[in-house]
Amino acid sequence: MKKEPLVSVIVPTKNSGQFLERCLESIRRQTYSNIELIVVDNHSTDGTQAIAKRYTDKVYTWGPERSAQVNFGVGKASGTFVYKVDCDFVLAPAVVQECIDSAARANDAVVVHNTPDETVSWIARIRKFEVDMYKFDLTHSSARFVRKEVYDRIGGFNERITAGEDYDFQNKLNRGGYKTGFIDAEAVHLGEPKKLMPHLRKYYAYGKDFVNYKQQNSTEAKSQLGFARVIYIRNWRLFAVHPLKSGQFVFYHVLKYSFGGVGYLVGRIG
Repeated sequence: MKKEPLVSVIVPTKNSGQFLERCLESIRRQTYSNIELIVVDNHSTDGTQAIAKRYTDKVYTWGPERSAQVNFGVGKASGTFVYKVDCDFVLAPAVVQECIDSAARANDAVVVHNTPDETVSWIARIRKFEVDMYKFDLTHSSARFVRKEVYDRIGGFNERITAGEDYDFQNKLNRGGYKTGFIDAEAVHLGEPKKLMPHLRKYYAYGKDFVNYKQQNSTEAKSQLGFARVIYIRNWRLFAVHPLKSGQFVFYHVLKYSFGGVGYLVGRIG
């Protein structure tokens, strides 16, 4: 029998004790068994590393931020495939198997849809309303499961980009002519925002950082980051069926882009 290819799952962490055990447990419970788990921690001061060491002996310390951590982890990986999983995600049991099946259909990279946990807050419910429109839409999605040789060829994640790094990664795959597939199984994002103002301040910070992203992705930035998106028109029936949620979405959307836009202008000036 042909041996199943090794999949190296890279989990970047920083003070991630709240969700990490659920994340790593979901990786352990995958129906696909040939998995190498690598945790790269950014100098946590809580119990993150102790939790990680219960699941793998491949726990490293590296920084200064998420993209650098993932690149470092891929450098330590032995797998044919690498899969970036953020520490506050829980994977459905069939995620890795479906990624392997997709790769067997000549895909170089695979998108795993990340959907918000709508039980967290009203913000999470609105975000899920929006984010689930993007499933199977490559303009607003990014592969995190990829052949290691392809990851190395495109240079991994750009460590100068701290907002939009996933979009930048997918753009490099597209420019390189690599084929990206999709799967049905999903990952659930547990770390959804609970309060509006801290969430909006984060978008202000993202806006400042998007200056770097746009400099290197000027062609794609408008369609990926624009206020009005074609995908909303395609899903007009969803808005019609859920008028209350649609109104909340518009309210949230205006606030999010207002804070992000101000941050972007400040970043440009700075």
